[in-house]
Amino acid sequence: MKASILIVAVLASLAAISFTGCNFSIDQKAETLEKAKADVEVATRELEMAREDSADYANYKIVSEIKLRENELLIADMKDKMKSEKRESVTKYEKQLDSLDWQNSRLRTNMRMYRTEGRAKWELFKRDFNMEMDALGKSISRMAEKNMKKNS
Repeated sequence: MKASILIVAVLASLAAISFTGCNFSIDQKAETLEKAKADVEVATRELEMAREDSADYANYKIVSEIKLRENELLIADMKDKMKSEKRESVTKYEKQLDSLDWQNSRLRTNMRMYRTEGRAKWELFKRDFNMEMDALGKSISRMAEKNMKKNS
């Protein structure tokens, strides 16, 4: 009798340990599942942001390339006009045009070499690029105006 009570007690203890272990395992699995769901939601949001950033970058790159090409054509046009005219200060004018051409090429290279590294870095790059692009555009316009005044 003592042996059967002892066997029942051991079996009951094992059952209690197993049951507690199962509950712990189920709780752990539920917690792991919740964490995985949260990770999936975060990853989905990050993917959507990356897609938006990528589309923004692609559109911005196209618009910038058009502006850079227009700058390139304006500079080439001014160089052609300079060559057809006889000026005393041709070398100075030519150096200024070469400088503008170099700045335009540098901006194009910067745009082509940029790799997206997150929203904050993209916004910073875009702000700096816009400032440089605007400054270059103003310089080209001033050169063209000076050229027009001298031709008049």
